[in-house]
Amino acid sequence: MLKKLLLISFAFIAIQTVAQITERPLPFKIKPKNNSNFVSAAAGVNQTQASLTLPFWDDFSQASFSPNPLIWKSGENVRISSSIAIAAPTLNVAVFDGVDASGRPYNPTSLLNGATDSLVSQPIDLSTVPINQADSVYISFFWQATGNGELPDRQDSLVLQFRKPDGIWQSVWRQIGGMDNQSEEFNQVVLKVNSSFFYDGFQFRFRSFTRLAGAFDTWLVDYIYLNDSRYEGDVAHVDRALTRKPSFLIAPYSAMPTEQFFANPTKYLSETNTGFYNLNDFFQPIQFTTTVKDLGTGNQLEVLNNESVANPPPGPYARRTFTSPTLSVANIDTNADSLWLETTYYIKSGDNFYIQRISATNDTTFNTSLDYRLNDTVRVVTKIHDFFAYDDDDADFAAGINQNGGKLAYEFYAEERALLTHIDINFPFTQQAGEPIELFVWSNIEEEGRAEEILFQDSYSVLRPASIGAMASYALDTPIFVQDTFYIGFQQATNEFLAVGLDKNQDSGDKMFYNVDGTWKRNKNVKGSLLIRPRFNKTVAANFVPGKVASEVRLDIYPNPSHGEFNIRGQVEAIQLFDSWGKEAQFTVEETETGLKVLFGKNQKGIYLLHVKKEGKIITKRLILNH
Repeated sequence: MLKKLLLISFAFIAIQTVAQITERPLPFKIKPKNNSNFVSAAAGVNQTQASLTLPFWDDFSQASFSPNPLIWKSGENVRISSSIAIAAPTLNVAVFDGVDASGRPYNPTSLLNGATDSLVSQPIDLSTVPINQADSVYISFFWQATGNGELPDRQDSLVLQFRKPDGIWQSVWRQIGGMDNQSEEFNQVVLKVNSSFFYDGFQFRFRSFTRLAGAFDTWLVDYIYLNDSRYEGDVAHVDRALTRKPSFLIAPYSAMPTEQFFANPTKYLSETNTGFYNLNDFFQPIQFTTTVKDLGTGNQLEVLNNESVANPPPGPYARRTFTSPTLSVANIDTNADSLWLETTYYIKSGDNFYIQRISATNDTTFNTSLDYRLNDTVRVVTKIHDFFAYDDDDADFAAGINQNGGKLAYEFYAEERALLTHIDINFPFTQQAGEPIELFVWSNIEEEGRAEEILFQDSYSVLRPASIGAMASYALDTPIFVQDTFYIGFQQATNEFLAVGLDKNQDSGDKMFYNVDGTWKRNKNVKGSLLIRPRFNKTVAANFVPGKVASEVRLDIYPNPSHGEFNIRGQVEAIQLFDSWGKEAQFTVEETETGLKVLFGKNQKGIYLLHVKKEGKIITKRLILNH
């Protein structure tokens, strides 16, 4: 999903040596993982298609990455998000900020504000509006400033414009930012469209005016509705909607290794829930159903709710949480190697197609271009496979620390002994590729009086992701067994922000720890789940024999990391140096009283592999070069 990345910077106050967690956005957007299915609003349709007719309606609940190109002519710089809004009218909202579709700021060096994201409708034919309806054409929409993003300043604004017959855009509504306009509620606006815009080819657009230097201001728009037969106070909609994805079948995880889950399934199976909103101004009886399906076999495992009645009926503009009981262990295939379990919530609410007219004989004519049932169903998949995860597989934001030598740790719990073979991490920035990191696995960290115990430590470099938002897999050179509480994470070798994907839908913030001043601290301010996952392999574990910790031939290299000079203690027979891409790197050697000094010259910072031949054996060492 196209999602903005938010940076959690672990700010360090040098004088007081006190670490503080803060949040600020990064100028980047995640592109869809399957680019073959992605069509931008600008390129997805024939530019000469026939004009749309009334009604115009979009709540973005069916959009995945960008606005629907059938009704939006331009909107590739606007992304669709399921998590950045707070209490949205329906699932998904349109997000306006200060970066384009590629994640680049509109002007990274500018200190000014200006026009940034824009969402333009396809042409609409208003020339056929009946004379007796000329005073009844209105457009309505919901907006929110900030949400889970960045607060727009008072000089920032969100604007709605209408295109006049001469092609000039006329501003008809404007909202400024600032603390006074920050709210956890969405505000609905209803505006009249006067007869000067009644022509074939009418268009409207939402446009944000924010800082040009990056994603520092967030505006959200949802539930856009343009039609005749309306009036100024027409704020009610004959629509009832589910507003967010369901929670996962297990807690606190979204995914678990098969063996770990079945070691204690009742401990992890949990009630599920989703959100509901009545957009109408009268009570409406609601029934909701919850099912669980095994996507591997296609079989329905259980109906957790079967047309359960919401009691009492939701009143005007009421919000509810619909909850379902725990999935029964008896309905799960305990012999399966993996399970992908899809939870589906859907409601029966009386929603239908938009009613165009009712005749004198009570015959109803429906307009099938507007189906209020589209937002009545939500789904989520719980994975029982070979890894732990807290996240929902999509990075809404990014988290990181900005301290050379700073460490980040993430807590997990293994019910039974298991062989950890990989650590998967989403480093969303392609420009971070090659950055040196030290991967760790701990059985304890030095927090609340516990001594730090390291199970694994080795040097790696950040891998270039296959696509933005994709997980990169880091194989442990020596797999290790873990059980009970353990931690995975890394230490960075730069003062620059090293961003990791962060999901805001799921909150495991209490499982995050950071160390920027020699002391481990539990995260208390940041909410979300890091895209960092431990992965296991039971096949390898069955035949695994732990190797020797130390090589028979000892090789001492120091300091590591270094700013360009590495000392080798003793004599060696040959040396080769390779960068993280496998390309041979240049270096020079000087003799010292204790051995050799390897000079890296003008090589770029990063991870290097040093191959040294000593006593007839080849020894490989990872070296971290900092400038």
